[in-house]
Amino acid sequence: MTEEAAAPVEGLRERHRKRTAADLEEAALALFSERGFDAVTIDDIAAAADVSRRTFFRYFASKEDVILSDHPKRLDELAAALDRRPADEPALTALRHAIMSMAGTYEEEREHMVRRFSLMNTTPALEARSLCLQRNWETSVTDMLAGRMGVDPTQDLRPGVVAATTMAAMRVATANWLAGGGKGDLLVIVAEALDLLDGGLQAAATPPLARRRPSPNRGGAPAPARASAR
Repeated sequence: MTEEAAAPVEGLRERHRKRTAADLEEAALALFSERGFDAVTIDDIAAAADVSRRTFFRYFASKEDVILSDHPKRLDELAAALDRRPADEPALTALRHAIMSMAGTYEEEREHMVRRFSLMNTTPALEARSLCLQRNWETSVTDMLAGRMGVDPTQDLRPGVVAATTMAAMRVATANWLAGGGKGDLLVIVAEALDLLDGGLQAAATPPLARRRPSPNRGGAPAPARASAR
């Protein structure tokens, strides 16, 4: 088979894969909302989506993952958005632009996001799984920023602090938006949350200047140097 003939087949397979995953997620959301998370089995979800139990496990490892399956995809999108930013752009500014880009996709899926948020708020197992995934996000973003800043995140606190606080701002803003039923402009809400971090974190995400030494005629510890906004 030629490469030209093979390409449409691959495209068809990918569309089928995405459609099956979406069908499973929609079936799970509907069943969880109707019966409660604990009362629904994987067999129930598979039957509702008209696939086998074996097919379910080709796509998802657990009931929790069928609801939170988009996390890896969104993290990849964030990484790609960050990579597109100019190399000389300050780390916090670059991350802000990447986050705002991702927030725009949340707006496009408003109804789905609100349904999922409502379910997670009443399901401890989903909430716990979500918190675990959020921690993975912070670790990944820390590594992204460390690479951008040219530092070792195990030796330099700044990438981890910037990643944790910035992702927390995004999480709080998104949670507030979802708690209100997805009303209001998410991009504005996220921007307002990120604005609260400007200044101190912008300086923290910058290579430090040489620390000032105390005057030989004055005691006390040396004052920490302020960083430029790079």
